[in-house]
Amino acid sequence: SCAAALAPRRISRAMKTVVEREDRKRNVIIYGMEEAEKEVLPDKVENVLVQLGEKPVISNCCRIGTKKQGAIRPIKFTLRDPDVVLQVLRKAYVLRSKEGFRSVYVCPDRTTEERAAIKEMKQKKKLLQASQVNEDPPGCSEGLKTEHTV
Repeated sequence: SCAAALAPRRISRAMKTVVEREDRKRNVIIYGMEEAEKEVLPDKVENVLVQLGEKPVISNCCRIGTKKQGAIRPIKFTLRDPDVVLQVLRKAYVLRSKEGFRSVYVCPDRTTEERAAIKEMKQKKKLLQASQVNEDPPGCSEGLKTEHTV
């Protein structure tokens, strides 16, 4: 029957998805790191992690995507344990305050679909925030606003 023929395909697809998700849990992506001709990527990644106060063992360090003029490719690397990945991601906000790392972003490894969904959510959030900027805060009317002089 047709259902019997589809079952192995569905199982295979589900297994592939689970394995891919497990593999991605140990990967981290760094965006915004300048690209040089003869760069030593593990050293660059270690430098970023030191800025976060971390010194995990990194592996499989590489740039992803095709090299294009004027574009900076992200760096993908793997850590031993998903818990260490979470620890690094929790501290990633610290880079915004570090000189030379303000435009560097540390993110989890996501699928194309996940990245598209997150991008869409960010756009909706931005539109919502823009529409709320012009409104008065709840419970605040013109009559209640006061001016403070020193």
